[in-house]
Amino acid sequence: MMTPCPKCNQPNLPEAAFCHNCSSPLRPAPPIGAPAAQQQWAPPGGPVGQPASASAAGPSSRAIIALVLAILSLICCGPFSGIPAAIVGWMELGAINQGQSPPAGKWMAQVGLWGGIACTVLHIIIYVIYLLFAVLAASSPQYY
Repeated sequence: MMTPCPKCNQPNLPEAAFCHNCSSPLRPAPPIGAPAAQQQWAPPGGPVGQPASASAAGPSSRAIIALVLAILSLICCGPFSGIPAAIVGWMELGAINQGQSPPAGKWMAQVGLWGGIACTVLHIIIYVIYLLFAVLAASSPQYY
């Protein structure tokens, strides 16, 4: 059964913590002082008075990994890190769209996906051109 968002009425998967459309929380925060067994999720920042942790409010590690792999693909590794960047970015975007990951890492996952694809295609084109020049150089007559 789909869970409607209390803010925009968008239907979401039952296990989703955030709305697919507007990113608002789907369940209300537990009351202050409620036992841990009654709490379904921890509010961002933990208990009252403690600072918010970076993992609760920021992007997930998969989004960061997708971005780093896409940058590595552009700089040196080509398809060897571009293809994994595209795969990890695709998986993270799916998790964000289903509400299983925080939406803060969406742009990182998108850069990982499209950057990985673009760098892989670019490097393959460069490899083909290099191979073409090598074949042309090997087949040309030797003039000294």
